[in-house]
Amino acid sequence: MALKDYLGIIDNGLKHLFDRKAVDPAKARRPLIRGIDRTLAQFKAGSTGTPTGWYRIRNGVVALTVKVGSDTFDINGVTTNHMRADRFEEFLAAMRAAVDAGEFDAELDRKGDGDAEVHIAKPKAAAISPEAAKARGIKAAASRKANREKRTTAS
Repeated sequence: MALKDYLGIIDNGLKHLFDRKAVDPAKARRPLIRGIDRTLAQFKAGSTGTPTGWYRIRNGVVALTVKVGSDTFDINGVTTNHMRADRFEEFLAAMRAAVDAGEFDAELDRKGDGDAEVHIAKPKAAAISPEAAKARGIKAAASRKANREKRTTAS
């Protein structure tokens, strides 16, 4: 084959990739991990957040805006995400584990412009003890009996 047959594989649009500095994933993760740790410590200390921080709490709901340097880090394509405050610690722990595992390396490489995804499963219903179940059953039976008596006396 002649050289002119290979000219189609030339892609000068790749120059920006060639010129870009290589990113050390561990180094790129550090600011995000520090931010998660700081936010978790503030939350555990009872802080409701600050206007310039990552989160604010109002009416039992957390508004979370993750920041890396001077950029925001979009999660699910959204800059500010909302969740119940009682799930916030769980979310931060899952996010930290995902960052440690390298799941956000591509987003960090693009400075947070991406569609980072962190999924938290819904909490399972807490099981009650056999004693509590029995007490609940007795209370329900008494309530049914009282309702029956009201219906029969009203007739």
